[in-house]
Amino acid sequence: MNEFSEDKLIEYLNDVHKATSDNRLIDASVRNSILERAKNACKITNLSYSDLLQRLDFKQNDLTIEALESFLAELRSIFWLQDFGFTNIIPLQAKKSSQQPDFIAKYKDKTCSVEVFCLTQAHEQQKDHSLNVYKNFDPQFNGSKLGRDFASKAKNKKEQLDSSSADMKILLCVVNSQPMIALNTKEEWDGHARLLCENLSWGNGYYVGILTGVKPNGVSSDTIFPKL
Repeated sequence: MNEFSEDKLIEYLNDVHKATSDNRLIDASVRNSILERAKNACKITNLSYSDLLQRLDFKQNDLTIEALESFLAELRSIFWLQDFGFTNIIPLQAKKSSQQPDFIAKYKDKTCSVEVFCLTQAHEQQKDHSLNVYKNFDPQFNGSKLGRDFASKAKNKKEQLDSSSADMKILLCVVNSQPMIALNTKEEWDGHARLLCENLSWGNGYYVGILTGVKPNGVSSDTIFPKL
């Protein structure tokens, strides 16, 4: 079994930068934030650095931005769960022979399964810098292609959630798409979570969470529906 360390994560960030020329990956503040999150996630989950990376979606040979975003989405999800009052947060290592959720956790006396769904940079649209607006982008889920894509992919995620007998099953959507983050308010994110949950119609015990990481005016836009 591979042993991972902070040096291995730094090496991976270097390799992704070489492959993509994405200069955010050589920004000291960005790097320090990723490394600090990984250290704090170890404390929250009571896992070693190596165990944490092996259990998260860390694909050291996939040097695409999408792969990096997928890994960071799961890493960030640990803090989302903690912020919403979840405890005993445990990332589950993917198994080739069977399906299972990304995390299990506790909420008060309930057992929860969590599956992470990432809207990556691939969902971004071209920006007209002269007008400072995004071109041809619908930031809403209702009636849009984005909403239909979400519902289609959510079906596969439900199978992983249902592999667990948890009391609560949470589909957590991590949003990295800048147009969506820029063009939606806290109230709109609350509405999106409700809309997505109602459109899925999965029934009682299922929740939709949204993680944006944005805090306009100091208030987090992160949300969950139904409300806890």
